[in-house]
Amino acid sequence: MSNQHASQRRVRIGVIGTGGMGGRHVRNLTNEVAAAQVVALSDVDAARMQEVAAACGAVHTFTDAQALINHPAVDAVLIAAPDRFHAALTRACIDAGKPVLCEKPLALTAAEARAIVEAEVAFGRRLVQVGLMREYDPAHLRVKQLMDSGALGKVLAFRGVHINGGALSWRTVEDVVTNSAVHDLHSARWLMGDEIVRVYTTHVPYSPERPDTARLLLIQFAYRNGAVGQIECNMEAGYGYEVDVKLTGETGSAETNSLQSAVVRHQNQRSQWIEQDWLQRFETAYVHEVRAWVHSLQTGVPTGPSAWDGYVSMLVADACIASARTGQPMDVEIPRTAEMYKRA
Repeated sequence: MSNQHASQRRVRIGVIGTGGMGGRHVRNLTNEVAAAQVVALSDVDAARMQEVAAACGAVHTFTDAQALINHPAVDAVLIAAPDRFHAALTRACIDAGKPVLCEKPLALTAAEARAIVEAEVAFGRRLVQVGLMREYDPAHLRVKQLMDSGALGKVLAFRGVHINGGALSWRTVEDVVTNSAVHDLHSARWLMGDEIVRVYTTHVPYSPERPDTARLLLIQFAYRNGAVGQIECNMEAGYGYEVDVKLTGETGSAETNSLQSAVVRHQNQRSQWIEQDWLQRFETAYVHEVRAWVHSLQTGVPTGPSAWDGYVSMLVADACIASARTGQPMDVEIPRTAEMYKRA
């Protein structure tokens, strides 16, 4: 849409998927972003979709996502459908010439993500933003800004910790890497401003009889410019949800402190409440993410994690999965970045 047209009315958005994540995006767009209007929803669960539509005022509802994408009242699309649909739906948005914010992962494999990049490059301009929302988390941003300032010298190491309270069912290595660790892999690239070129993945299964599962996953890696890194993903810690990072430089280090609650001292104890899930931990980040996305649609200047970021994250994820399967370190071959994806 043109800048002049965008300034005359709110950006009309269609949301695909109205579950926990999609419902949160709809609520944020409706209540926190004055420049946005959710006009359309799509979900196979018609009852849930109608409930969300009544709350946000969406006038168009579809059980067919393609119908939402093609509807003339929809200026831009937010995809919060299950992971397996992300690639096809994002490609459909590109084919329709409509901007899209797709929840992570962009695709389930690097090959699928590469096809999206190629389609967007062929289209000629950026339409895709990927929901790697830690770029909008205040705690992560403070670490990023400090390290980019050069105050701590050359960055030598990255450490990430991703802790879940528990899972409803056992999760496979592939699912843990593509659905959870992909966030951490992107953070490792973005915060360090460098590419991961070699990975080694080990894991602890839920049961010896199910070696394909991962209760705890450990990824060690090396960067192109010589730094090292490590990510620990604990899928069933039993006590809550935490995500933190630490960057070590030549003259000091910087780390996040993600707990947002008050520190309570009472009856000879010192305690602090821990968030239950990612929707609580990253509540502010999700608001800032959609606010920045809508602003980019109004100005015509794309920002945030791109399809290229989604693709490279999946290149690293594929290597992590291969390493877990073979028990061997794996190299990551990253092609030259297309011009349209180079950040200032």
